[in-house]
Amino acid sequence: MQLTSRPAPVLPVPVPPALRSLIDQAINSVLEDAALRARLTAGPVGRCADYAIVGARVLTLLTGHPYLAVAGGELIDCGSGRYIVLNPPRAARRVARKLSELKEYHCWIQSLHDASGSRRRLEIVDFTVRHDWDVAKLLGVPFTRSTADSYLWEWDDAIGEVPTQARVHVNTTRKKVDWLWEDANSTRLLRKYEKDYDALFRQLTALTIARLADDIEMALAAQ
Repeated sequence: MQLTSRPAPVLPVPVPPALRSLIDQAINSVLEDAALRARLTAGPVGRCADYAIVGARVLTLLTGHPYLAVAGGELIDCGSGRYIVLNPPRAARRVARKLSELKEYHCWIQSLHDASGSRRRLEIVDFTVRHDWDVAKLLGVPFTRSTADSYLWEWDDAIGEVPTQARVHVNTTRKKVDWLWEDANSTRLLRKYEKDYDALFRQLTALTIARLADDIEMALAAQ
């Protein structure tokens, strides 16, 4: 029997904040180029599945720690008390055979980490926060939020709670309303999408790691 070995991790877990922007920029650059080649009219906007899949693969390869792309719903704060809810109807989630049959879903990355004692912490990574303004524009919702973050990278328990006035926008039976919530059926469709286009995602992941290596080298040279 021939044994195969995984590449040795090159980044610590969790990833240091100083490297997060470089990873985000590399992923976004590669996916923007891919959208341009595919002549997508909206560019990479709405391609949250691609960001989640490529991002999860890149982080898993670089850290040796499992990062998973998941799908479900999202609550977007547009500012001035306006919110957008992306959440496919339950019936659509149950009968859809592929991810493209769903509308208004969202994808991001999750990773569980051991903490003190038997406690575990959930890490959340979303490289598509940069598209919130574009999503609001497409849906005709004024966007006045002042923060201009391009990504979210935080512990789940450190993300601010959803304001009371925003909870009424979310139609859910869940006791706790979060900014992001995973749905098993949506994630199942995301897994199928990843499997169906595995060769493409392998290529995009390799391009991202190569781009990241170049960016890190340039950043070190500039110091």
